[in-house]
Amino acid sequence: MSRFILLCIALSAGALRAWCAPLLVQTSDDLWTQWIQLTSAFPLPSGVEVVRLAPGQGAQGDCAVLSLDGNGKVIGRMPVVPVTTLGDQRSSATSAEVARGTVRTRLLCDIKLPEIGLPLDGAFPDQAAYPLRRAMTLQLQSSDAGLRAWYARLPDQPPFPASPIAWIEAVGDIMPARGVDNSLLENGGLDRVFGDTLALLRGSDLLLGNLESSAALAGTAQNKSYTFRFRGEAVGRLKDAGFSYLSLANNHTFDFGTEGFLQTLAALSRWGVATSGAGADLTEASRPWVFHVGQQEIRVLSFGDFPVDRTGFDGRAEEAARDSRPGILWLDERGIQIAARAFSGQESFNVAFVHGGEEWRNSPTAEQKRLYRELVHDGADLVIGAHPHVLEGMEAIDGSLIAYSLGNFLFPGMGGTPGGEDSVILRLGVYHGSVRYVQAFPVRLRDRTVRRAADARAWNMLMSRTRALARQNERE
Repeated sequence: MSRFILLCIALSAGALRAWCAPLLVQTSDDLWTQWIQLTSAFPLPSGVEVVRLAPGQGAQGDCAVLSLDGNGKVIGRMPVVPVTTLGDQRSSATSAEVARGTVRTRLLCDIKLPEIGLPLDGAFPDQAAYPLRRAMTLQLQSSDAGLRAWYARLPDQPPFPASPIAWIEAVGDIMPARGVDNSLLENGGLDRVFGDTLALLRGSDLLLGNLESSAALAGTAQNKSYTFRFRGEAVGRLKDAGFSYLSLANNHTFDFGTEGFLQTLAALSRWGVATSGAGADLTEASRPWVFHVGQQEIRVLSFGDFPVDRTGFDGRAEEAARDSRPGILWLDERGIQIAARAFSGQESFNVAFVHGGEEWRNSPTAEQKRLYRELVHDGADLVIGAHPHVLEGMEAIDGSLIAYSLGNFLFPGMGGTPGGEDSVILRLGVYHGSVRYVQAFPVRLRDRTVRRAADARAWNMLMSRTRALARQNERE
């Protein structure tokens, strides 16, 4: 069925343009977004006030119709995307499948989680050669000379423009100690450590990870089960690998006390890697990192919520930032309020990176689900989890995505652990502020290295746990 915008202009005969003439716009959400973009690029005549009507609401007067595959001037091309549901094993589609009707399709702007887009013949709508688009046409019926002149200025039969998609990638725990830092700093170290994952890591607009170690050789080791530290210069090599942002809100950045933590902050600053949820005091730790991909603003804020160590080391007591104490942002009641202030009311895509849950657990705890969903309620469009060392499932909540745990990404010493060496690079396509694509590329850890997996074991694991979460949510 053709979607349309009905634009009606109530103008009296002989009315002067100095009037604040109402432009009544009747539209569904998808084409309303396109109308806003059109009138931003080609402003309406001065004095025309736009009033939006609800679908089905009547209107009278001179009018115009914006539709898909309709009559009038072609003013744009709307990408049509094959779709599936989050958790489905399908990861791509072909034009032949679309032609046969064996795969569903949606306008890109219509996709809403848990529905997700699929690449079509290996292509995405942000590529000019993307094969499937529908013409968007505008037909004007008006005696107003100003509006007719505006309509005449609109370009006719434009080329197929690329649709702006912000590509965000995220990985789990990165622990560059146990000799990884030395490998990274050697000649050819990036290729030796990251191998064939390197091209994928560098192919996104924004790459996020969790830095599970202290980047400092100073400080005193804390009384913990494990303490990790590495040479701070290796942060620069992580930057070269493509990492834009590394979370420090975890249970290992304080392995060597406050001194080690502050040196870690300094190392990220020195090498130009962003962080948030960690700082010299609570004010600094509460400040989200802001990044732009074209006109899309992205905000990222990290939180810690990990259990007490078996030695008794309590992250909430020892690491949480205070008004005059360095530390990390803790996901408690105050942390939720800080997230609400950082995210709510913003015209941005909001990402929360959380280090929480229980180690070696294949599904989120009830408390994880409650807190991460609360972050969504307070404005997070994406919640990325770490700490369990294994993959946990994903779920869609109110149009937002929660990935409860991405497991490990670069972590020597995981040999022989169940699932500790199977992980993914999560790749998300964000269009007009919403997740439209969710891809996961399986990787395999081996000692001090990581490589793309030769099989789909990690992918299948993530999808099966995602489906299990969906079934569990249906029972709740």
